Amino acid sequence: MTFHPRSVVEFGLFFNRVFESLLGGAPISRSADLVREQLSAAAVAIRIDGGQNSERSLLVISEQAPGGPPAGQGEQPHDHQSADETRLAQLLETSYQATATTLNEEDGTRYSLWVFRDLDDRGFDAEETSVCEILVSQLRRGMELSTRMGNSEIERTLYSSVMDRLSVGVVILDLDGRIVNRSKTACDAMADHDGLRSQGGRLRASYAAEDRKLQQIIREVTRSVADGETMVTRGLSLSRPSGERSLGIIVQPIQGGVREGVSVAPSVAVYVRDPDAVAEVEGELLSQLFDLTPAEAAVVSRLTTGLSLGDAASSLDISRNTARAHLRSIFSKSGITRQSELIRLMLNSAVVLGERPHQQIA
Repeated sequence: MTFHPRSVVEFGLFFNRVFESLLGGAPISRSADLVREQLSAAAVAIRIDGGQNSERSLLVISEQAPGGPPAGQGEQPHDHQSADETRLAQLLETSYQATATTLNEEDGTRYSLWVFRDLDDRGFDAEETSVCEILVSQLRRGMELSTRMGNSEIERTLYSSVMDRLSVGVVILDLDGRIVNRSKTACDAMADHDGLRSQGGRLRASYAAEDRKLQQIIREVTRSVADGETMVTRGLSLSRPSGERSLGIIVQPIQGGVREGVSVAPSVAVYVRDPDAVAEVEGELLSQLFDLTPAEAAVVSRLTTGLSLGDAASSLDISRNTARAHLRSIFSKSGITRQSELIRLMLNSAVVLGERPHQQIA
């Protein structure tokens, strides 16, 4: 395979399609299809032997054969008795082949690529074999980067959902002070324009004097990140036009770098807390964590929202005496004797991290 200038460009575009397919989360069979089509091959096989993590082992075969299985047969767990393994053995015996392998020395994962042509077709020259070696290295790089990016997204989603359940809003700013991301709780707080809002893609306070202070703090923190100085964290309170208690704001730097192979840009996190917000607790989880009956869990759930025992009884349509009986039983099970201590225990427990009914993760 001799590359003249135009074919080099074509190969570059082909390589980008393969790499973007992997980063976009497409199945590996799609990459096998692209390789087979570009190299005019009868079949392409990609195998990943997971080293210490056997669950990562899989074999993918993309094959174009009259009356045979469609291209990109899918991804099957690594199994020496599988039909794909049998087919790979047949191709190795009955076809011209170009083979390349690369190894991740950290975890022992081996990536192998086979490109096959029929015996009545031409074989593979040295240049085509070199292309396969480049491809398998980039397949490995794309797959590992895709996995790391996926893990980072999972981590970000979990972090955001936990902060939402704790009633803490998070706004991420770039080093120019522009909003690049925000959690559901932060979106809700800003939508009310009650102490904090978004204007022109930037975070603004409701009152001019407080907004000047907020912008000054954001500049201080972003400057410390950009200049590589000692990281600074700043806080302030923002008054609310509604007359409710002030929002608490923490502005904190996020240092950039490469984490798990993924480049992370330096940025700034702004945490928003409404002092009147109450983390909701789910009754079934209360029952599981503290061995409460459904009726007892219902009483506790009402108390943690700030209701008095009498109001909790009314909302549950039970008598005050029945609510007191439930409360005594709860005290006995939890080993505490005061209602305020009970509420603190519940709100500081793992129960607030549980997903509430019909709630979607932002």
